[in-house]
Amino acid sequence: MQQPLSQRGQKRQQAILEAATETFLQHGYEGTTLNMIIARAGGSRRSLYDYFGDKQGLFSAVIRYHTDKLVEDVRAIDVTGMPAREGLTVLARNFVFALLEPVNLELYRLLITQAPASPELARSAYLAGPALLLNELEKYLDHLQRQGQLPASLPTPHTARQFLGMVKAEFQLCALLSPERMPPDSAIDAHIGDCVALLLDNR
Repeated sequence: MQQPLSQRGQKRQQAILEAATETFLQHGYEGTTLNMIIARAGGSRRSLYDYFGDKQGLFSAVIRYHTDKLVEDVRAIDVTGMPAREGLTVLARNFVFALLEPVNLELYRLLITQAPASPELARSAYLAGPALLLNELEKYLDHLQRQGQLPASLPTPHTARQFLGMVKAEFQLCALLSPERMPPDSAIDAHIGDCVALLLDNR
């Protein structure tokens, strides 16, 4: 059984993850070497292998670290005590703007290029990110139904999928493919408000 990391070990691991993120984004997966990461993070090849194994293991750890962070950014505020309109707006806004974080956009681009060669990594990233967020939204919609703030007849898995797709719109693709055409944050906020109103006011 692996022993928990010391505080120093956690800081060293964090430094390697941050250095690896920067290096992978700058040079791509194929163009990155462990020596580049070690030069940026400091430390030894031995410590890197102890924490992450080979380059593939380190890349997987980088993707999982940022996927977990994106999910936590979305779940940062407890919405269960809020009115439905406020709670859905907060969830949707956190979700959309987390997707549009520059590091998340670039890691998504990199993950897509590596997915054919690393299907297990792609699958685990999907389960730890989009699938988990969809499940969290389903639970929240169930909660709103129990509170009488959503019709009990709405099928929550289907509604959750519709709502996430609706608030996401084309913003992620636009940011990746044509960033100069990205609308301002105020327009994204207005779009989110319209999506929430569509769900709550058109029953």
